Amino acid sequence: MKVLSFLNNKGGVGKTASVVNLAHILATVHEKRVLVIDLDPQGNCSNFFNKTDFVSLIRAHRMGIKEERLASVGDLLIDSELDIHKVVKDTDYERVKILPSYPTLSAIEEKLKADIKTPQQFRLTNHLQKIQEEYDYCLIDCSPSLSILNINALVASDEVYIPTLVDDGSLFGIELTKTELIDAVRKYSPKLKIGGIFFTRFKDHLNASKYSKELLGKFYEKLILPITIHENTAVSDCTHNHAALLEFNKRCRAAKDYQMLAGYIVAPNRKIYLKKLQEQMAAEKIAELEQKLKELETEVLDSSDTVATEVHEKKVAEYRRQIAQWKGEK
Repeated sequence: MKVLSFLNNKGGVGKTASVVNLAHILATVHEKRVLVIDLDPQGNCSNFFNKTDFVSLIRAHRMGIKEERLASVGDLLIDSELDIHKVVKDTDYERVKILPSYPTLSAIEEKLKADIKTPQQFRLTNHLQKIQEEYDYCLIDCSPSLSILNINALVASDEVYIPTLVDDGSLFGIELTKTELIDAVRKYSPKLKIGGIFFTRFKDHLNASKYSKELLGKFYEKLILPITIHENTAVSDCTHNHAALLEFNKRCRAAKDYQMLAGYIVAPNRKIYLKKLQEQMAAEKIAELEQKLKELETEVLDSSDTVATEVHEKKVAEYRRQIAQWKGEK
C-alpha cells in the first residue's frame, strides 16, 4: 500500500476535493483498492462519502444529548489495541473505503499529548501496517494546521502532495508546510517525499495565475507539477451532491485534470508520463490556436477601415507567435 497525504497549512485550497476525486478515479479508472483517511476535524471527506447528518448533530449538541456514533480515526489514534477493521467503513463506490473523522477529532490531540506510553507520531503508522496488503493506495485528507494529527499523517506517508490556490496566503502556506512539517518529519522518516505541488481552481487568463506560477517557481521550481486543476463550478456542485466529479460531469476540464493527476500518481515512470502528457497538451493547444488563426485569416475585412485592419493583423501575429512558442520554435 502506498500512502499519500494531501496537505497545505492554508485552508480552502482543494485538499478534500482532490482526495475524494483522486480516490474515485484510482478505484474506477485504474481499478485500485483505495483507503481514504479523513484526518481533518471538519470531516468534509467523511461527509462526502458517508453523508453526515449535520442537522441531527446540531440538534443533539444544543440539547446536550450524546449521540451514538460509529468509531472514527480519532479512536484509533488514542487506542493502539483497537482493531482498524472495525473503524474502516464502506462507501458507495466499489474499491473505496474510508476511515472517517468526527467533529471531536480536534480534542484528540490533547489526549495524545497526555498519553506518553506510545510515541505520538507513530500511532497512525502502527495501525496502517496491519492492513498493508489490503489496499493499493491510502489517501489522507489533512487539516490545515501544524498539528500532531498531520505529523501522524506524514510519518505514515510515502509521499505528500501540496494543493494550492494562486493567492499569497496559499503560497505562504506551502512554505510553512514544507519547513515546519515536512522537513521536520523527514528527520525521523526519511522515506517521505514530496510528490508535487499543484494549483487548484486555476484560471489561465488571469495575471494573478501567471504571477503565482512565476513566484512559486523561484522557490520550488522542481516540485511544481505541470498539471493544474482548472476552475470549474462542477467541482463544488459535485461535492454538494455527494457525487464524484467523474460521474457528475466527466467532460468538464477539472475532471480531465484530475484524471491526468491520477495518471501521474500511478505511472511506473513519471518522467516518461509527464513528457508524453506535455506533448499531448502542446498538440491540443497548437490545434486550438491554429483553428483560431484559420478563422481569423478567412475573415473578410473592409480595406478602408485601417484601425480594424491593424487590430486584425496584430491578432494574427499574436496567434502565430503563440503557435511558434508551443512548437518550441524561436
